[in-house]
Amino acid sequence: MKKKVAMFPGQGSVYVGMCKELLREHDLVRQIFREASDAIGMDMEKLCLEGDLKELTKTEHSQPAILTASVASFRVLEEEFGFRPHFYAGHSLGEFSALVCAGYLPFAEGVRLVKTRGELMRDAALGTESLMTAVGKLPKEEILGVCREVSASGHVVCVSNYNSHKQNVISGSKVGVSEAEKRLASLGASVKRLNVSAPFHSPLMQPALERFKVVLEGYSFTDSGKAVLSNVTARPHVFAEIRERLAQQLVSPVRWQETVEYLKAQQIRLAVDVGPGKVLRNLMFDNFPAVHALSYDVPDNARELEKLLGNEKYSPFISRCMGQAVATRNLCYDPQSYETEIMEPYRRLQAMELTVEAEERTATAEEMKTATELLLKIFRGKQIPTEEQQARLQTLYLDTGTEGMFSR
Repeated sequence: MKKKVAMFPGQGSVYVGMCKELLREHDLVRQIFREASDAIGMDMEKLCLEGDLKELTKTEHSQPAILTASVASFRVLEEEFGFRPHFYAGHSLGEFSALVCAGYLPFAEGVRLVKTRGELMRDAALGTESLMTAVGKLPKEEILGVCREVSASGHVVCVSNYNSHKQNVISGSKVGVSEAEKRLASLGASVKRLNVSAPFHSPLMQPALERFKVVLEGYSFTDSGKAVLSNVTARPHVFAEIRERLAQQLVSPVRWQETVEYLKAQQIRLAVDVGPGKVLRNLMFDNFPAVHALSYDVPDNARELEKLLGNEKYSPFISRCMGQAVATRNLCYDPQSYETEIMEPYRRLQAMELTVEAEERTATAEEMKTATELLLKIFRGKQIPTEEQQARLQTLYLDTGTEGMFSR
């Protein structure tokens, strides 16, 4: 089974008409939109389908709207087509969508949280004219140099999104960004202003960060064990640090290119842009052209994805346990321990697999439970770190379609 990542867009992907077809076709999606509306006292379906674009792009509106649309799309893929990603990655706001879909935060709580986040970001920008601009055709080192020069004159501008080798985004005060645009254009860069209402991921968001830290303390996160990548570190979240990283994200650049490099190292083969638009699919084309990247919001992509998921075959459970046992490095150098803690449980796995094959059936739930216990014994015998053990178990459940039976 292909290793997959679910990607969730930021609020720059907002548009009037989001989820129109999914709302028409799926009771599940209509229920999600109603739940969002109840959570924040706003008619989410009306906002997304009939709202004025200027109203929809207000950060306090676009954040819950994008999260709702993204979660709705993911739930359809998950419940109707068996989509089980190995990794979850969100761009800026999309990181919250990823955490909700990965089970770290209930949906209604996530909607409330990002609405508050949007309000804090809006308030931080009040009284400060600000801009965000996408910059292409220029290396990031030159963009950073221009930002430093302009900022030295007292007008804040910084790189807020490291998106790809072809595109980065700058953010800051209106004067600072405008001046940077002129200088960058003179160096041959392409510049395009973004339709957003605050200087995201810049020092101008510092007031929002301090208040958001307090807000986050009022929310309870659950450790689902799934790999959600942090914008701040470009690595999977450490559960104990989630609140700190989500607050820090407000003033830190989105390290998307590094995130894709990490996914590439994990041998991702299918990347799905789950929410509105196709921005992340296109960035994946730029950063990792060898991967199969699709956007669920693009009709022909959606049909291709649904077909791929429908044809996907899960690996037999016991043989996959044996594969995991063999694939892990060994740190046990005592011959007696190696025999009793590693080889004996592995031979038991082999015997179980031979029985299942001889009887031409799949493993029972009890056999799968036993196989998991034997695999864990092998991991412990090989002295595999606990974090790696959990990651390998999660991969096992995804590859065998048993996540609902065994994962937390």
